[in-house]
Amino acid sequence: MSGQDSWIRAEMGGTKQASVITKPEILMALLKKAKRPLIIIGHEIISDRVRTDILIRMVSEFQKTKRIPILTTSHIAGQVMERGIRLSGVLGSMEIIDRLRDPTWNGCDGNGQYDLVFIAGFSYALGSLLFSALKQNAPQTKVISLDPKYHPHATWSYANMKTDSWKAEIDRLIDLLHSENTHQKMEEIHV
Repeated sequence: MSGQDSWIRAEMGGTKQASVITKPEILMALLKKAKRPLIIIGHEIISDRVRTDILIRMVSEFQKTKRIPILTTSHIAGQVMERGIRLSGVLGSMEIIDRLRDPTWNGCDGNGQYDLVFIAGFSYALGSLLFSALKQNAPQTKVISLDPKYHPHATWSYANMKTDSWKAEIDRLIDLLHSENTHQKMEEIHV
């Protein structure tokens, strides 16, 4: 058990619940181990200006530093692209999850299934369904919730947090991504 309560009490994760992300280094370690990461963003990424700015900055940094492909739901694709995010695909939320649980799907680029999936910007109820579907049908995939509400069906999730605390954690993650990328570029120059 994680020691964290679900944001909605009735939403329990069973005997295996998400581990709580206590520091951004956890996400960096998961990224280093991943062979095929993916980011999925939903409609709520554009619902609240503060949250939108935080998530767009984070997704943009992931894309710049790690070249992680990004899928989004269809009705917000244009608004996300207007903010400078390059999309690898646009599908409905259930289609995305259906493909991720399908072992024969070769990903957006034809190079195989994803082993680490970051999910952000879905309503809590829909996110819970998405996480649960992956937990039950794609157990080999590590699924990370990047939202400020604990999702017990994810593999890793932030705890229930106020927006300012969550923003501070995301800012720390962005700083780590940026500094690691700068360090790698310096190493390439010296080689």
